[in-house]
Amino acid sequence: MKNLLTLVFTLGLAAALTSTRAAAQMPNMDMSWGIRNQMQYQAQGNAMAHATAMAYYNYMRRLRAMGYTGPSLPTGVTPESLQNSMQRLQQAQDGFHASSFANSNRTFNSATNYDYRAIRGCTLAVDSYGQKTWVCP
Repeated sequence: MKNLLTLVFTLGLAAALTSTRAAAQMPNMDMSWGIRNQMQYQAQGNAMAHATAMAYYNYMRRLRAMGYTGPSLPTGVTPESLQNSMQRLQQAQDGFHASSFANSNRTFNSATNYDYRAIRGCTLAVDSYGQKTWVCP
């Protein structure tokens, strides 16, 4: 009887002291570095745009001080150049999505292949229509 009480007491104490809820939780992810980087890159872009605009402004002031009376010089930024830039960005994004899709398919196919061959014992066969299909026992 004494051993049974000791066992029940020990199991009860272990159950009370073990936190199953805390063990199953993941710690909070610290994403502050990403936010800091994003803000830093935004500030760098703003500074670069400001420096470029000020360089153009100061160049035009020097030209005017030397007697230039014509129209402002073209900056090189046109609606066409902006559109070309956006098209290149879209093409890069489309390429990124296509490569992610292909990588996802490769991962899925390798996991499916392992599942069918190693776990289920299936073999890949060609049916009468020429399409590949899995044949499982």
